Amino acid sequence: MRYLLMVLVCVGYAVGQVSDPALSLETALKMQEDDPVYAMELYNEVVEGSLDDRERHVAAFNRGVLLMETEDHDSAAESFRLAGRYATSAEQRRDASFNLGHALNGGIDIGGEMMMDPEKIGEMIESLGGVERAFLDAARADRGHAESKRNVERIRRQIQELKNLKDQIEQQQQESEDQQQGEDGEQGEEGESGEQGDAAEQLQDLADQQREQAQGSEAAPNTESESEQEERRGDQEELSDETEDLSEQMEESGTDEEMMKDLEEAMKAQEEAQDALDEGDNETAAQKQQEAADALDRAAQRARKSQQEQESEQQEGQSGEPMDEGDPSEETEINEVAQQLLEKERQERERRQVYRATGRPVKVEEDW
Repeated sequence: MRYLLMVLVCVGYAVGQVSDPALSLETALKMQEDDPVYAMELYNEVVEGSLDDRERHVAAFNRGVLLMETEDHDSAAESFRLAGRYATSAEQRRDASFNLGHALNGGIDIGGEMMMDPEKIGEMIESLGGVERAFLDAARADRGHAESKRNVERIRRQIQELKNLKDQIEQQQQESEDQQQGEDGEQGEEGESGEQGDAAEQLQDLADQQREQAQGSEAAPNTESESEQEERRGDQEELSDETEDLSEQMEESGTDEEMMKDLEEAMKAQEEAQDALDEGDNETAAQKQQEAADALDRAAQRARKSQQEQESEQQEGQSGEPMDEGDPSEETEINEVAQQLLEKERQERERRQVYRATGRPVKVEEDW
């Protein structure tokens, strides 16, 4: 995908004032291709020193583009997130989210060995979920942006393929474990990790719903009718109740302290969002709803990590007897699926690199 480059026409600066953010930004835009290192320094100065969100958005955005060119995907992602925070229009939010999706996708490890490890596949699925949300945010910011929509569909297909692969590998492993161990011991160990898995899914679902409500509040017009306001308040109240119910269930089951702190932060932000909605302050409501979504995201990540640790402990506690190798043909089939997915993603990345080099947009396979 060709990365977007933001250009801002700067006026009103005093010639000779090197510390003026407007002048620094104009200089950086001119020097970006010839001297990217110097341009990066200037973009940093503007992001840190300017009081103008429009200037900070352009600086953060183009800094992200430079970081992508050096394949520093993590730093690029942070820069695009910052650009989205300083965006002053739907178009700017779209572009920041669009490039954020590519930065997050570029930072995902697609090594061959991980494709046979369910835990690593799960981590990859989680990372791709962030990529999907970034492209989805871009598509929502601009309903007519076809490339964002195509990328959402492409990432969703990839996630589903990985989920299918993960299920196949886990099923094969489970069948081998069942042959080695008694059913009674298996059920006790699986129940505990299963509860954490269910909690992680519920928390992530709550986080996604809360994020959608934050976006709705942010986009709500000032002239919103009373019935629309009432519906928005009702949706938030229902989501707050669901969060509280899940929090009580997790507390009874002995959830760790850090996860409960995240839930408490989420519920506090939800309460403040509800108060803001009651007062008709959609801007504050959107901010608090986003804070609640972020806290729920953190809790979901902790739940997934706890589940993975429990599963790892279960595997370490199993006897050292050699496991039944299972059906060789089934294992061969799973290996072939993993290699196909790996090769498909590598081809996608090579195609994006070629198109970026030629300045043309990346083509995405349309099979939906």
